[in-house]
Amino acid sequence: MIPSLPDFGRVLTPERVRHYPLILLVGTVGVYLSGALRSRNLIEPDGRIVGHDYLAFYMAGDMVNRGELGGLYNFAAQEGYQKRFMEDINPKWSSTCLYLNPPHYAWAMSFPARLGYGPSLIVWWVLSAACFVVVVMLWRGWVGADSIKVPALLVVCLSSFFWAFSGGQNTFFSLLILTVFCALLMSGREFLAGLVLSALAFKFQLLVVPAGLLLLKRRWRAMIGLSIGGLATLGATIALMGQQSLFDYVRFAPELSRLLQIENFDVHKQHSWHGFFALVGKGWMPATTVRALSTAASVASLGLLVPIWRGSWRSGGARFALQLCALLVATLLTCPHLFHYDMLIITLPALLWLWAARLPDDPAPRRSIKTLLASGFVWLAVSPLVSGALHVQLSPLLMFAWLLVLRGEISSTAQGQPDPFVGPTFQSVSSDKGPPDRLESRSHMFSQTPRGDLALYC
Repeated sequence: MIPSLPDFGRVLTPERVRHYPLILLVGTVGVYLSGALRSRNLIEPDGRIVGHDYLAFYMAGDMVNRGELGGLYNFAAQEGYQKRFMEDINPKWSSTCLYLNPPHYAWAMSFPARLGYGPSLIVWWVLSAACFVVVVMLWRGWVGADSIKVPALLVVCLSSFFWAFSGGQNTFFSLLILTVFCALLMSGREFLAGLVLSALAFKFQLLVVPAGLLLLKRRWRAMIGLSIGGLATLGATIALMGQQSLFDYVRFAPELSRLLQIENFDVHKQHSWHGFFALVGKGWMPATTVRALSTAASVASLGLLVPIWRGSWRSGGARFALQLCALLVATLLTCPHLFHYDMLIITLPALLWLWAARLPDDPAPRRSIKTLLASGFVWLAVSPLVSGALHVQLSPLLMFAWLLVLRGEISSTAQGQPDPFVGPTFQSVSSDKGPPDRLESRSHMFSQTPRGDLALYC
């Protein structure tokens, strides 16, 4: 009989873990609804428009519908559009929700934009909720019907969940794509996994690290799927938006790094290495030093993936789930544009770890990760309020510590296996030869599903 919840010790007992999220959820929903009910003419009490981040997506879609493609990647044009848009709604509007995504994403947003801002935002919220439901169904296939209830409730209680949802962000779509990507990899469907990963082109910074790993590990079927998806996206962009939109985006991309250095760009809400060093050095550290330290820390984080992924590719086991967990943590940690709502994605590696942690094993690393996850949950709840005042963002440190613990746990299971990053000994297909994995020998991935793999849920 598999327990519905791992043992969290005397403090976080299963009963308390079930009660605390409900209390937090009621409080969070109450605060949000009180603000929404006090909003007037789509304006929240703090002066922002309802679905404030969605305004940038709506603007891009509306520009496509109006044929104003030249203004997509022009700061002045974006500012002028939003001032005109907000003129009748809130004449005091002074901020700008910048559109930073590729051209094909603007074309996709042109369809809901035809409905008008309010109706299209509702449609967007419905689609976001549907994405999360599908994600939970996939997670249910990993940890079982009984074990998914509390984790799903904890995810909904995260402040990142409400930031992503209320702000009309696309984080739920990113979470769904990455979840399906992991599910397909674990079930051995690498071509489809690469094809699905290519859908993250609208948020390219989340695609680079997984794509680089697939290339280094010589997973050619996945790379073919990724290439086909990327070329299809590129071709569709040229056909529907024209070459000039791509050129504008390429010229616009270098401005993103400068944008992150703007004094009032909410640096305390950034959870990457860049956000960590920019916040610590705010007011005294030169931008060049921030970039150098961020780059060095990112390289160190990616370097931890080498021992974690050393050995032959063996999809479908608990060790592979932990490797994917580490890959996702490193992806978020090195992402230059990682705001509070993006931290919703951290729940995916947490669920992957939860599945692997259910197997009997040395308790020390599992206790360490439990402590890190609990600390991260608490920090995400309070960081928007205290990180700016304290001039520190703990999330990167917690994620880096998570990588270190995973490295120690995974590396100890791969003794004597060939290193796929050097030499010709790498096997391009999964192999059962060699010493048994101490994690994988306990169980088989997806043994709780009727078909024995996760393909049923894809």
